[in-house]
Amino acid sequence: MRHIILSLLALLFYSCPAFSDSIPCQFQMRDGSLRCGKVLSPEKLNKKALVIFVNHRQKKVEEARCDYSYLVDKLLADGISCCFYDNRALHSEDSTSLTTLFDMADDAADVYNSLKKNKVFKKYKMGFIGTSESGASALISASAVSKPSFLIQLVTNVKPQDQKDHQIDILYENPKWTGLFTDWFTAMALPFFKDVARYIPPNVGFGLQYHEYSAMFQMMIDDMKHSRIGDKEDYAKRLYNKYEGSIKNGKEYFVPLITRFLKKQMEEDYMAPRMWYNAKPYYKKVKCPILFLSGHHDYNVLCSTNIVEFEKTMHENGNKNYTSVIVDATHNLMKLSVERHFMHGGDGPIDESKRHQIMDTIGEWLNSNVKCRKD
Repeated sequence: MRHIILSLLALLFYSCPAFSDSIPCQFQMRDGSLRCGKVLSPEKLNKKALVIFVNHRQKKVEEARCDYSYLVDKLLADGISCCFYDNRALHSEDSTSLTTLFDMADDAADVYNSLKKNKVFKKYKMGFIGTSESGASALISASAVSKPSFLIQLVTNVKPQDQKDHQIDILYENPKWTGLFTDWFTAMALPFFKDVARYIPPNVGFGLQYHEYSAMFQMMIDDMKHSRIGDKEDYAKRLYNKYEGSIKNGKEYFVPLITRFLKKQMEEDYMAPRMWYNAKPYYKKVKCPILFLSGHHDYNVLCSTNIVEFEKTMHENGNKNYTSVIVDATHNLMKLSVERHFMHGGDGPIDESKRHQIMDTIGEWLNSNVKCRKD
């Protein structure tokens, strides 16, 4: 039902936006195919600027349009055009050819290049926006095209993905509690929380010493990255045999939890392709203004270490043409209390006020940092 409602909302938004004309487009992709999309263009004030909304490999485009609906209305009211385009088909879990964030970047770059060849849009100031993983794709796109005018990255990871995942898995002081908000705990322990929580005391997983626990997760990440896992349950059993002498708590849960973790990372979330992502080489090629926004309560992308890594990278590149912002919000750009309500499917409307404030800020940044022509 939720997907039906999202699709209906997206259809309404996509076909009859409040402040725009809808211009259907076909974009030439590098494989020779054509991809359909639309440019939403302001009805009155037109600043000849255009935002390309980069697709996420795990989301249908209709869902993305709903996520950005408030921002789109804001931009159109300010005279800035918005571009959406059809996503690739989402692959099934057993597909041998999984779509990656690099594929999403290629698509966005192809859309940009197609628009630049279109006589209607070729003189527009164009740039990219992406959230979470699609923010990484937006960076890759901006590094690959000629003279983008801006790049907006929201709650996006900068640290090499394998380092980030290792931090998520082992960094928190008390996994029994903070693990509720991490990828690791959601994947591994949450379905068994009532039975397993007592086996994960502070700073220790399964009774392992901290350095053993850290080394175990680093090994799993490396093996996923280099496709050395094979059969996931057999791998979990081999891991158990390796650490059996050190495992003091919850031995009976070790193999099923590790197996579940690997299945989620490698099948449901397709994490392995992401392990090769490293933002630094791409930032070297991006000279346009960058807005980098992090959420203080973002437990998918660690805010403090991530924004430090971003600013460090900018400093190393001698790039001062950026704005970094920390907002008091979660990965979904919501208040922490609202996030819990949202993630647990609470009854009643979700408070969107925090997200709307953030979207207003993005619109203001775009207006102040991109020199636009007014018609």
